[in-house]
Amino acid sequence: MARVKVEGEFPKRIDDYVLYKLEDQIIMRAKSGFTTKALKTSPKYALSRQNASEFGRVSSTCKELRLALKDYLPKKNNLLVVNNLTKKMRQLLVFDTESIRGERTLAKALVTIEAQNQLKRFHFNPEMAISLDCTITNNQLQFTTDGIVLPDGGTSVSCTVLTLAFNFETKTNSLCESDKHFYNLTTLPNSITLEVPKMELTDGILFTILVLDFYKDLDGTYVPLEDDRSKVLVII
Repeated sequence: MARVKVEGEFPKRIDDYVLYKLEDQIIMRAKSGFTTKALKTSPKYALSRQNASEFGRVSSTCKELRLALKDYLPKKNNLLVVNNLTKKMRQLLVFDTESIRGERTLAKALVTIEAQNQLKRFHFNPEMAISLDCTITNNQLQFTTDGIVLPDGGTSVSCTVLTLAFNFETKTNSLCESDKHFYNLTTLPNSITLEVPKMELTDGILFTILVLDFYKDLDGTYVPLEDDRSKVLVII
């Protein structure tokens, strides 16, 4: 690579060299040999093609999963939520042992108990990955509240349970929501018990998700916080 001085317009290629502008200098370097055709066909880039193929499928699936939960996910830190979910789901591809690398899918991975167990206690919002001791017995979810973090301006918390059936093959979903329960943070009980909504017909993997939203008191009315990065969504 070399820095050259060129007056006026300059060509982008000279023989086996390419030229480009970097700040106030012109950089000349040898061609790398990397081309779109090579990326698609060369054995040298086989791993890159495999990763790209799987990443595309995982990203598409994660998008549909986020759309299913769009009314509950925070929006202030959307990119962080997107990257967190995509990273977790890509890690689950190793549980698809039927497919070769590059053709692995979440649909095949998540039929295994091992992959489903990896999603337990997964927080969609990594900024609020708090510790909650949760158990489900006889269709009731009980959790301790000592791990709940008080956000700035928050005076109350609402608790909701979601039952989500998500088909990783077709990307279709069904969702049920329990009643929303409100608690003042100064008088929060040590543990809370909520009914898990039943879903008669399910098509896909069934998830139980606990949702915590924080509110402020405004003249006796619950008002959501402007900064929704305090939202908690955790798979139970």
